[in-house]
Amino acid sequence: DRELDIQTADGAMNTFVTHPEEGGPHPVVLFYMDAPGKRGELHDMARRLGSVGYFVVLANLYYRRDRDFRMGTGDDARRIMFEHMNSLDRTKVLTDTAAMLKFVAGEKAARTDKIGVVGYCMSGPFVFWAAAEHPARVAAAASFHGVRLCTDSPESPHRFANDLCPELRIAFPADPFRCPARF
Repeated sequence: DRELDIQTADGAMNTFVTHPEEGGPHPVVLFYMDAPGKRGELHDMARRLGSVGYFVVLANLYYRRDRDFRMGTGDDARRIMFEHMNSLDRTKVLTDTAAMLKFVAGEKAARTDKIGVVGYCMSGPFVFWAAAEHPARVAAAASFHGVRLCTDSPESPHRFANDLCPELRIAFPADPFRCPARF
């Protein structure tokens, strides 16, 4: 496991990287964080992927605003989290994705010809955008409990569906009150 900074057009993005120590190079997975931020639970999830043979990159996508965001409790903490969440857009996500791809290209333990991307909740749309932007590189994409997948915005993820990789998985909770009615 390593914590490192990946240089982006907008600054240094603090990032957690994990992969097996032997047997590489390993296929890359870009793991996009959810709204509560890069934290121990996501590090553990990244380690699980790494333990089965993947080179996993988990970046703090809030680095432009807060390199050490820690989700608190209460209304004020939720307000701050939503401010961070709403500060991200397609352009920023694709800037960060390009920086992560540049980083893995220089890593001997990473196999970068075909990669996977995975996102949870807030980052569900990010995998659509990354897969559509890099169709020759992204071989598999997964969105778990993704939000805002189908909106009126010209940058709505569903508008990029025709440009996506052949392997796309979208998972929603069984609770119908949490599933977007239009998707």
